[in-house]
Amino acid sequence: MNKKQILFASFSHFVCDVNSGSLPAILPFLISAHGLSYSMASALMLANSSLASIVQPIFGLLADRRARPWYMPAGILITGCGMAAVGFLDSYPAIFLVVMASGMGSALFHPAAVRFANMVSGSAPGTGMSIFSVGGNAGYLLAPILVVALMHLGGLPGLGLLAPLAAVLAGLMFYESLRFTRAQANGAQPRPNTAGRSRTVNDWQAFAKLTVNVICRSIIMVCLRAFIPLYWIAHFGQSETAAALALTVFGACGVCSNLAGGMLADRFGYRRVVRTSHALLLPLMLAFPFVDDFAVATVMLMALGVVQFLPFSSLVVLGQRYLGGHAGFAAGITMGLGMSVGGMAAPILGRVADIWGLGMAFHVLSGCALVSTIFAFLLSPAPKLPEDEEAT
Repeated sequence: MNKKQILFASFSHFVCDVNSGSLPAILPFLISAHGLSYSMASALMLANSSLASIVQPIFGLLADRRARPWYMPAGILITGCGMAAVGFLDSYPAIFLVVMASGMGSALFHPAAVRFANMVSGSAPGTGMSIFSVGGNAGYLLAPILVVALMHLGGLPGLGLLAPLAAVLAGLMFYESLRFTRAQANGAQPRPNTAGRSRTVNDWQAFAKLTVNVICRSIIMVCLRAFIPLYWIAHFGQSETAAALALTVFGACGVCSNLAGGMLADRFGYRRVVRTSHALLLPLMLAFPFVDDFAVATVMLMALGVVQFLPFSSLVVLGQRYLGGHAGFAAGITMGLGMSVGGMAAPILGRVADIWGLGMAFHVLSGCALVSTIFAFLLSPAPKLPEDEEAT
């Protein structure tokens, strides 16, 4: 594993997702400022992911065919500027459009970044992908804290500070990624071990099962991020700041769990990690809406963060194994199309919450957890590669 380059990929992931992760924490402030309904707020989650769901696999195919060092910094720049614009707009359609543009930037970033992380992970793809993923998790973790700080500084217009920050970091990342590409072309940089491209036979049936699992997990993940702050306010009577911090608690558990999950997968096998996490996820989701004690709910939220993030890197690596040499395209599905379905389902769950309450929305998510668990136990063994001897 090229530690320097995997850390670079992880840092770039952090910068991108600190912008994307700001949206769930911004929603309560938008509801207060513009009088949005739960359905309208949930639709913004859709706006952030709908366009990404269409174009991200395409960007993945392009990244597989030819290295494009500008994909990652351009994605970060678009994501940051789009989210910054939210603070200066009063029109709901305009907010919808810039949030969608921000999602487009995320779609541009992720396939190229996952492909890059896969290339430099060598014989420890689970660990490498978990390090890369932790950068994104940390971005989501710190995003609510950043949003609260910006709101205290200048209200919604305080989000404008995200734009210059994204511009500076995008420039730095473009320079670094271009230097790496040139060094590789000149032979100064050893070519990474492309484990995800060692197998050319595509197992579409296995990948389809994985995609169903990823879609169900995506619905749970996106809706938890959207509804937890609202649930903390409506059900437990907490403040907007406390609601945003609940997302931080959820994300903090996820960061630790994701890193541990990759290491466990390299040692015990990807499917075993995926199945174990789902065996714990289902009962937690079933019990969560019945909890009325705030302290117990907080502990359960932490546990949900652990089991939701534990198999993340395993699922990404399994997707790359099932589709052989199309690491970017596989990432476009597992981290793009599959994950974006969660954003598409959010308005539907938001409508359920408007009519029957947030508790009923969590009951629907329990059904998604059941389907996800079934397909987790139907996953095929990952093909073994010459570069590693991982158990499945």
